[in-house]
Amino acid sequence: MTPEVTRSVHRTAIGSAVIGAILSPIPLLDELVLFPVYGGLALRIGRAHGLAFGAVPWRPLMRTAVNGLFARAGLNLAVSYIPGVAAVANAASAAVLTEAFGRFADTACENPAEAKPVRVREMAELLRARIANWRSSGAPRTA
Repeated sequence: MTPEVTRSVHRTAIGSAVIGAILSPIPLLDELVLFPVYGGLALRIGRAHGLAFGAVPWRPLMRTAVNGLFARAGLNLAVSYIPGVAAVANAASAAVLTEAFGRFADTACENPAEAKPVRVREMAELLRARIANWRSSGAPRTA
């Protein structure tokens, strides 16, 4: 990733974490809010790769965003009614998903013709692995 794309992904991940934490009392609302955030991130990444709006591989990008948000919702529903835990879990999973989506979008925009969406199961496995890695690195435990 270029420094511009990396910066954009990291900033969006921080914003996504804030959205996840703030909206944690209302299950699944953050997924609805995050979807257009990912559209904006995809557009910024596409522009960084010199792509016009119509040249961005929207279909695989948005399918991957939906699949990632669906996987994230499934992971977060287990803790959605535990105050504090829900906020931390939502913030962490939003940040992790945003980083993963940003990497995918960067790769997809490098070669739009070859872009294929990431499936829900793959996204769920990726989220679980990255969150487990985050936790083992000394991050506070949520459960």
